Amino acid sequence: MKPNLNKFADAAEMAKIVTGPITPVIEDTAFAAAALEVLPDVIDAGAWSAWTTAVKEKTGAKGKGLFMPLRLALTGQAHGPDMAAMAPLIGREAIVRRLKGEAG
Repeated sequence: MKPNLNKFADAAEMAKIVTGPITPVIEDTAFAAAALEVLPDVIDAGAWSAWTTAVKEKTGAKGKGLFMPLRLALTGQAHGPDMAAMAPLIGREAIVRRLKGEAG
């Protein structure tokens, strides 16, 4: 997260991504549902890579078409910190809620 912090207020914004509340942006509910189906049971340091690979295999999405919908769903933002580092901090329960489009 450190490369994304330019001022103190940025730290509060990063914390909000982890703790909420955020409003997920779901542009394709079928994609979000597919991502939810292959979400690992444990969200740890290696989960993001394994998960995005599984989402790619399930949906055929790649590049920006793969990563941007996940970022928007999990953070509500088009830009931000490395998602591999953020996913374990956000946690599985919040990821599930956000993929379902639930604010919080």
